[in-house]
This record gives sequence, structure tokens and C-alpha cells, in this order.
Amino acid sequence: MLKHLILLISLLLLPNAAMADNPLHVVTLEAPPMVISTETGITGMAAELALEGLQRAGFDPEVELMPWKRAVFMAKHGDADALFYAVLNKERTHFFHYPNVPLFTIEIVALKRAKSVLEINPGFENLGRWKLGIGRGFSYGLKIQHFIDMAQFQKIESTTSNDINVVKLMDHRIDLLLVDRVLGKSFMKQYPGKMEFVTDSAGKMAVLDSRSAYLVFSKETQTKEDAERFSDAIRSMMKDGTYEAITSRYQ
Repeated sequence: MLKHLILLISLLLLPNAAMADNPLHVVTLEAPPMVISTETGITGMAAELALEGLQRAGFDPEVELMPWKRAVFMAKHGDADALFYAVLNKERTHFFHYPNVPLFTIEIVALKRAKSVLEINPGFENLGRWKLGIGRGFSYGLKIQHFIDMAQFQKIESTTSNDINVVKLMDHRIDLLLVDRVLGKSFMKQYPGKMEFVTDSAGKMAVLDSRSAYLVFSKETQTKEDAERFSDAIRSMMKDGTYEAITSRYQ
């Protein structure tokens, strides 16, 4: 009887043990305060949410930082198993399993140099003399693409990271930079008095779009069930207060 009981307990423990030994190669870019590289590892709001969710879903994640375009390419072709933080677009659904639950919501805004007279009017007709900075390989969505097309900027420059674009902004090589709001606040804190949010004609911060950001799984190496397990893990984090505890530290 005791032998059967021990065997039953062992069998019940096997699935969790197998999931705990389930390595996952995850790629992303460094983007404080969302993703921060430190001497002790990788942290930041997006990284903490992603890592906690993956561990709860039974994965053993290893995160590698690289330029965004390369990260997307690797996950697309199965050289990486997962990628964060990606917005939803039709093209990417061909290559990635999207969970039902996003990591968080992004508010897309713009940074400008402090004291710049640049503002965004409803028709975007006043932006033709300005130079715009964007991230290479970033997917901003139809609403932002409409904004870019309608504004008819003097020039649009793309770089592999927001950090490079911030340097170009301060050096007067571009005049405004598209970023998510949390990242923009981090840059303003990092360079006090050097930049500020672009406002609308009423003097309010111009929020150009609001989009969900996801951790996605490569269809080359992972399954839809993996994405569903991750969704369940994020829901459990929301239920027990872990999700709010993490996001409140950064927002």
C-alpha cells in the first residue's frame, strides 16, 4: 500500500517537475524602465511581469537583450522561443502565438526638446518643418502610421534604439521622438530639463495612440497551449496582487 502511495505521489509531481525544467530562450531590447540590464540580471516593469508570468506557466526563461529588429527576426524564425514586448499586428500573427492577456498597455506619445514650440494640432498640418525619430523595426500601428502620413514631416529617421534617438533629439538632429509614455518619463528623469512631452493645441500631453503590449511565442518552437498557459499565469498575478505590485513600482 505504501509503495503504491509513493508511486502515485511521484506521478502527480511529474508534470510540475517537467515544466520547471522547460528552458525558454526569450529576446527583447533594453528600454528602461520597461527592460533594464543590471549587474545582477535583467529587471524593469515589462521584464518582471514577463519573467514572473513565464515561471508561473512552468518555463525556465533566459532573457537575451539585442536590437529590436534582430529580436523580432530571431523569434520569427525560431532562433528564439519568445519575444516581449510586442504590439499586435496582422503580419506578426502569422509567426507568433499571442496570449489572450497582454503584459500591459502602452500609451504612445512624443518627446521634444525642452522649450521647443512644437505642438500637435488636430489636423497635423503644422508638422511639415520638423524631423521625426522612430525605432527601426518597431510596429506603431495604423493610427500612428496615419499620423506620420498626414503630418508630412520634413524627414523621418529610424535607429535601432530609443537611446540613440534621444541623443539625436538633444543634438538637434531630430525634433520629436515617438515613445511610450512610461519610457518617455524615464528619459525626462534621466536628462532633467532637456526634454518634455509634445502637447496638443490645448497644452495637454498629446496621446497619439493606446495599444496592448504582449509577450509572444514563436510558432516555430512553441504552441498555442504555451500562450494560453502564460495567459492563465498573468490572470493569476492580477488576482493575487502581484501584477499591481510590480506595475505600481514603475508607474
